[in-house]
Amino acid sequence: MAAQRGNDARLDNRERTDWTIRDEDAREYVRGAVDATVGLVESTYGPAGMEKLVATADLQNRDEMRRIDDAGRLFDAIDNGGGFGHPVAALFVDGVAGMRSRVHDGTTAAVLLTGALMEEGFDLVEQGLAPSSVLVGYGIARARAGDILDELARPVDATDEATLANVAATTMTTALDPTVREDLSARVASTVGRLADAGDGGWPNTDHAKVLTAPGVDTTTCDGLVLSRPADAGPNGAGVTTSLTDATVAILDREIDFEETASVLGGGEGIRLTSAAAAERYRTELDARRRDAAERLVERGVDVLVSLEKLDEGVVDAFERAGLAVVDKATYPKEDVYRLATATGGTVVSKLGDLTAGRLGRAGRVERREVGDEVWTVFEGCPGPVFTIVSGGETAEEARRREGAIADALETAATAAIDEQVVPGAGAPAAAVAAGIRAGETTVTGREQLAAAAFADAVERLPVVLARNAGHDPLAAVTDLRTAHAAEGRSSVGVSVDTGDPIDAWAAGVVEPRRVFSQAIETAGAIVEQLLTIDSVLYPNVELYGYTPRPERE
Repeated sequence: MAAQRGNDARLDNRERTDWTIRDEDAREYVRGAVDATVGLVESTYGPAGMEKLVATADLQNRDEMRRIDDAGRLFDAIDNGGGFGHPVAALFVDGVAGMRSRVHDGTTAAVLLTGALMEEGFDLVEQGLAPSSVLVGYGIARARAGDILDELARPVDATDEATLANVAATTMTTALDPTVREDLSARVASTVGRLADAGDGGWPNTDHAKVLTAPGVDTTTCDGLVLSRPADAGPNGAGVTTSLTDATVAILDREIDFEETASVLGGGEGIRLTSAAAAERYRTELDARRRDAAERLVERGVDVLVSLEKLDEGVVDAFERAGLAVVDKATYPKEDVYRLATATGGTVVSKLGDLTAGRLGRAGRVERREVGDEVWTVFEGCPGPVFTIVSGGETAEEARRREGAIADALETAATAAIDEQVVPGAGAPAAAVAAGIRAGETTVTGREQLAAAAFADAVERLPVVLARNAGHDPLAAVTDLRTAHAAEGRSSVGVSVDTGDPIDAWAAGVVEPRRVFSQAIETAGAIVEQLLTIDSVLYPNVELYGYTPRPERE
């Protein structure tokens, strides 16, 4: 396999007087980087895949160790921990990152397929085929793969919660046990359906769905938003200290600065207090304006004031004395204040003066919960199409993994609903594509026929790895797959990770969006186009003896 080949063409092992490596050495340099990158993730592929323990850094740039079983997250963790120093590996990973940001699944398949296509392509080049001919043949095969997937796909829409639940469950297979996965997949499918009902043109907007996890909490779906803040975040507001019903909510994205309008300042730059009396007048004026603002909010019926920024202690004190609940420094994450506006039907404003009655939101119930080292403010019973899926876990690490799995499942289920196409999983699409390309080999003429056949062999590596990672004989598994697809035409037969035997993926409920597999093929093809045509590697900052730069003009 590609991942087993070592890299024996490293630049730092070569004589620096030789400022470039060419042809076979250059291909080995590229091949070694590709093989090493594939080797990082190959064992994670499939429901029975293994995990990687990665030394990385968190969002606060603190060192941490993470367990990861997905190529996209593994590459993110490596980037956070210092990144890929090898230029070929960096190009490879950048290409895969684009896919992850679009579909949130299939990145491991894209990496494996890239590695297989590169290996097959380099073998053809070494046999005398031009890289351009290989790429043309690959392009023909990619086009044929799209047609095969169209024939294999089935329609789906946002109202088909059973199929969307299968899509979500397939996405979460590697991360969760079956009982938890069944519950969460049903919640994901329901959430996607409700988002589609409220979305423009029936499209589910997953920006209006939040996933929140913590050790020990019960799994539930909140019709609204749960704001979470670390207990040590340092807000001045006490938050919602008692539960509120039929609450009116005001939302700000800026600090409240009464000093700009205090009359004693004279409107100049800065504050100049020349006497004790002036200082006293300044404090009196400022306190009065804070009280007046608080009273105006109370008169408008505001119960809760949510601010993206941390509010001044004096402002918070005046507002809380007037009976307002103040939730400030709501920055985890920042987009939550905008989700809250959508949920409550309110509008995020920058100034208190802009808080008219039409810009205030509503929530059926608002309450505070202390969960571990976080403080949650729960806004539920909201009129807007915003939903929060809350789930637990035995440990913080398990909770974090569950959060990522649910978030990915939301995106893949939404992708299926938007595209209105799903295909069987369990390696069935790869087997169908390989069989279909081989069946049409005779329609491809010239040397490109060899490349098309190599493409089929590369795609078939996916069920091979799937079976091997599950502990089964990969040769027997792929032989059975070939037999099934040859006998049944465009077949949904894949590999059972439990037995290694052929299985009807539709009947088993192993389903994925068509776009996930087709995007893996397109991503792999695009990366191969970048890397297969490299025939020289030049050192940076090299000194070329005997050459003196001369300006074109004085």
